[in-house]
Amino acid sequence: MLNRRDFLSRSLKGAAGLFAVSVLPIGLAACSNDKKNIDTRSMANLGPLSELEKGEFPKKVSYKVKIKDAWTEQEIEGFVYINKNKEDNSLLIMSPVCTHLGCIVGEAELEMQKTGIRFFCPCHEGQYDEYGINVGGPPPRPLDIFDSYIQDGNVYIAVLSPIKREK
Repeated sequence: MLNRRDFLSRSLKGAAGLFAVSVLPIGLAACSNDKKNIDTRSMANLGPLSELEKGEFPKKVSYKVKIKDAWTEQEIEGFVYINKNKEDNSLLIMSPVCTHLGCIVGEAELEMQKTGIRFFCPCHEGQYDEYGINVGGPPPRPLDIFDSYIQDGNVYIAVLSPIKREK
C-alpha cells in the first residue's frame, strides 16, 4: 500500500506528464513556419506571381479588397509599386504613400527619370529612386513596403499593415 507522500508524488508526476504531452502539439503548431494556412480574406490580391514577375520594373499594380472589421465592411481600392529586390530578386512591393506627409506618390516625368528619380510626390517635391529610396526633397525615409504572401499562386498583401523602412 502507498503512503500519502508517494501517492501525491506519483499523481503530480503523472499529471505533469499528461500536461506536457497534451501541450506539445499546440506548441509545435504555434512555432510552425507553415504559410499554407494564411487567412487572405482581408488581404489584397495583386494577381498571379507568374504574371507579376513578367514585364518591366518598377510597375504599378492596382488592387481592390473588402476589409471586414467587426461589423463593418469597406471596399478599398488602391495600387502599389512593384520592383525586384537587388539582393535576392524577390518582389519588392512598395506603398505609394509619401513618407513626408502622406500624399500619394506618382511616377516621375521622363526628364526626372533620366536623373535617377523614378517616383515623385508633387505636394512637397519628394523624390524616390526605383527602389523607393528617398533621394531628394523632404521625405525622411524610403517608401513603406508590404510583406507578400503567396497562396494558390497568387500574391497577397495586408494593405493596412505597411512596414516602415529606414535608409
